[in-house]
Amino acid sequence: MKKDFRKLSVLAMLSFLIVLSACNKQEINNDPPQKEDSGKFTDLEVPEGFSWSTAKPTVFDLKFQDADGIPVSTEFSIYTSYPDGSKLIDGIANDDGTYELRYKIASRNESLVVVLPDGQKESIQLEEIQLEDYNNTDGFLAQKEITCKQPEFKSSRAVTYQYFPAEGQFGTLCFEDTWPHQADYDFNDVLIDYNVKGTYVNNWTVSRIDMVLYLRASGASSHNGLGISFKHSWCWNGYPQADIATIKVNGETINPESGTVYPSYILIPDIEEHQPYYNTFADQDFRDPIRFEVSIEFATPAEDWWEIEMPLNNMFIIIDGERGRELHLPDYIPTSLADPSFVGTGKDDSNPYAFNPDNFKDSKMMVGFYTYKTEEGFPWALDIYFDESGDNLFRYPVEFMDIREAYYPAFENWVMYWWPWDWYLPEHRVEGKVYETIPDPTYPEMD
Repeated sequence: MKKDFRKLSVLAMLSFLIVLSACNKQEINNDPPQKEDSGKFTDLEVPEGFSWSTAKPTVFDLKFQDADGIPVSTEFSIYTSYPDGSKLIDGIANDDGTYELRYKIASRNESLVVVLPDGQKESIQLEEIQLEDYNNTDGFLAQKEITCKQPEFKSSRAVTYQYFPAEGQFGTLCFEDTWPHQADYDFNDVLIDYNVKGTYVNNWTVSRIDMVLYLRASGASSHNGLGISFKHSWCWNGYPQADIATIKVNGETINPESGTVYPSYILIPDIEEHQPYYNTFADQDFRDPIRFEVSIEFATPAEDWWEIEMPLNNMFIIIDGERGRELHLPDYIPTSLADPSFVGTGKDDSNPYAFNPDNFKDSKMMVGFYTYKTEEGFPWALDIYFDESGDNLFRYPVEFMDIREAYYPAFENWVMYWWPWDWYLPEHRVEGKVYETIPDPTYPEMD
């Protein structure tokens, strides 16, 4: 395992940007109901250092050996629980019996289970730690020495796989598309379910990424697009840059955007072309989500946590066809095509340094800049890292419903007191305030 980890920006897989309904939301069936003023979301006090993330980086430090302490190279899988939980990793121990890597896991987890080929199970308690090499980010340590009952087994795998948020499970990206202005906080303007599989040639380098994306809801009539950027929230001397061979969407190769310092690609140019305003009003006819397959091949395997950032790298939306009006998860860095004139307008309180295209070039360094949040600390985008086994999907608020009310009091308690981490699970939903309809049957990947 590399000991000189580079600095990574504070993980912020949960993010949402605040904006009053400057978005052109159509009337469906009847005049849209007006949201009762039960208190603004921005009345909440965001604690210092709160990341809005439902996932944490996890350091795996495992050692496999026989009863005499001799290292064993073995295949294994890691689950949230076993046998009823979700699979996270199909791994291989090194020749010296070690398995060391960084991974991302839902913050709600407290333990994991390692399962060997002969069915041997080993539980690992997750220890909460501060990752000093990653700006003191809150994380987990999964550390254990495992004595193999059948030490004669040797690995035959050539590659390993990591699944995000878990094999057959879907996380959800939720965007408010009114940035930099205030919003209604329903987080359904662009809603994408994602499942990601990384193919690794060793513990550290990724040769291929496969994404399945479902466009489940569009609570705005804007012509929004979906993009991905291979730029972390930091850089130094123009590095790192992944050596990307091809990116395909539904089998068709797409080209990188021209004029960018770091590579970025537009995966879905206009969501409205696939499905207009849909699946946000409870009395609306349900439309099946639109499926997109994204494959990313690397000419040279990319180093995870340095050249790329699994699982989503830096995904963003382009608001209503304005290329410079990008919306990212909080504390993530825009592309060099972002329009800096939006910074500091409306409710935005981003650091202008991160939006200066000159600062994307060689000899410039970016580390942990404050971006895509209000002065009070509220974002315009959320990443719900939902690794629950079964046919679970995040149920987002219905149109014009503040997410605090849709998940009351769990969401408010999570923001103010950092608990519960699992505020998005079914038991915390408020009946009638979330959009309950999901595909029946659910996505085939979940079978």
